[in-house]
Amino acid sequence: MKIKKLALPALLIALTFASCKKPKPVPPRGDYDGGYLVLNEGQFMHDNASLSFLKKDFSEQEDSVYYKTNNENIGDVGQSLFAEGNKLYILVNNSNKIIVANRWKMEKLGEMASLIKSPRYMTKVSDGKAVVSNWGEVFDSNWQDVEDDFLAFVNTDSDVVTDTVHIDLGPGKMLYLNGNLYVLISGVSQSRNEVAVVDPASESIQTYLTVGDRPSDIVKDSDDNLWVLSSGNAAWTGNETPSTISKINPATNQVEFTQVIASDKHPQFLFYANGQLYLIMDNKIKSLTATASSVSLSDVADISQDVTTVYGVNVIDDKLFVTDAVDYQQPGKVVVYDLNNNFAKTGTFVTGYLPNGVLKNY
Repeated sequence: MKIKKLALPALLIALTFASCKKPKPVPPRGDYDGGYLVLNEGQFMHDNASLSFLKKDFSEQEDSVYYKTNNENIGDVGQSLFAEGNKLYILVNNSNKIIVANRWKMEKLGEMASLIKSPRYMTKVSDGKAVVSNWGEVFDSNWQDVEDDFLAFVNTDSDVVTDTVHIDLGPGKMLYLNGNLYVLISGVSQSRNEVAVVDPASESIQTYLTVGDRPSDIVKDSDDNLWVLSSGNAAWTGNETPSTISKINPATNQVEFTQVIASDKHPQFLFYANGQLYLIMDNKIKSLTATASSVSLSDVADISQDVTTVYGVNVIDDKLFVTDAVDYQQPGKVVVYDLNNNFAKTGTFVTGYLPNGVLKNY
């Protein structure tokens, strides 16, 4: 009996010590695990797209990480990045390809070129399946739009395009929600004002919703409402139209309302953070509130001293990343703001030419 009585406290002590042990740190999966990847678009027809890496605490920066690892250039116009599992997909617009690499080590795994033409963006729609928006041939010999734009359905296990579906002119950014894929249709030289609702399961277009001219960004709020920012036609087109904000109810796939933001301003970037919609206009971050009867903007932060030409916006955890193309002729930069501290600037990093997006890589 005495042995049993002593064994119980000993067991409790052992369990207590075991529960107090700190979990073992997870070793990094590669040199580029634990930070942010910045895609530098590069200059059109110059084959100088590149990839930069920023450590999560911003203590280190490394440029041209794809080139250094593979001894080859990314190509002409790095359009966007997409990550799934251990893979990084680099969509290279004017080179008509998608590079597949290990996102942690940056080693090239392969290249997708078949049934990829002027790729724009890539979005996951289910395990092992993603969709790529493609502009196709873009222009004919007379610089007229070629309306051969399409969506490519990709098996991300084999990295093969399994099917394509024709879509209206100028498919761009996409958002997947509750079984539907929402694709912005902005046109190319011809203006469009649509959001295509796509069923990825049947790989078919269900309907087109009408929004403002040249939809440029789409986000969802905490109630799963969709908000579409349409930039409108710029003055130089000779047919200037206003920028607008549209609210889409994904339960009914109906546009609840569209409101004018400005008749002579053409913001391109919308984001949602801390329960609020924001856009960037005149190099100022503005909060946006819209209803069926009104729209209001309020200045939140002036970033004109930090940024010359806003070229991309990404919200990652508690940070806002704004990329700056500067004058398009010299290396750009990324400016980081703290979303939990009134958009206080936390860092500025010079990158490659025309940085257009930042991807979380941890």
